[in-house]
Amino acid sequence: MIAVSGAGGNFSAGYDLTGFFENYEGASPQAIRDAISAGNELALRIWQLRKPVIAEIEGYCLGGAFEIAMACDFVMASSSAKFGEPEIRLADAPPFLISPWIMNMRAAKDLLLTGDVIDAQRADRLGLLTSVSEPAELGASVEKMARKLAGFAQETWHLNKSAVNRTYEIMGFRSAIEMGMDMFMAANTNPSAFKTEFVVRAKRDGFSSALKWAASRYEGADD
Repeated sequence: MIAVSGAGGNFSAGYDLTGFFENYEGASPQAIRDAISAGNELALRIWQLRKPVIAEIEGYCLGGAFEIAMACDFVMASSSAKFGEPEIRLADAPPFLISPWIMNMRAAKDLLLTGDVIDAQRADRLGLLTSVSEPAELGASVEKMARKLAGFAQETWHLNKSAVNRTYEIMGFRSAIEMGMDMFMAANTNPSAFKTEFVVRAKRDGFSSALKWAASRYEGADD
């Protein structure tokens, strides 16, 4: 089996939004699709890997990192972990649209239409996690799961993981992922007054200042 974790106290905050806005402003749909294909291909490699994959989550797990974690077979989180797709608040879309497949419709809309970042307890209630541990116990919990999985024959892993994944693929999982890439490209190429203003502010005042301006539009929304 394989366990995936982050460094520095966080799983990952996701894609480098600064670089994306700087490098792909006004880019063609194909160029944008190529830019996100590496992350999507990684998520799909995890999805179809013959071995089970455990995501060990502490700290922030956001954006593209959230999507990669959700493609793993087991998601084991620290009680202090945070999850979400906050790029939604920058008039963006998730390039690997896995959320509707791992939670119910109401929850997926809540996460993807608000851009809220949620804690591990709520993520667990929504069915996103395999387990939640106290921060000091997370590593031991992952090791315990790895030892349990090591007791199974490898062909058992592969056959049962393949059976579950193929069930979702029969229901249209792969087509939905492709459609999600189209939505991401549309979000980054269609005219948007908000995104135009954001880019202007980022160039004039710096990316951090533009992020604060974007956040101010939601002031009070999370109270």
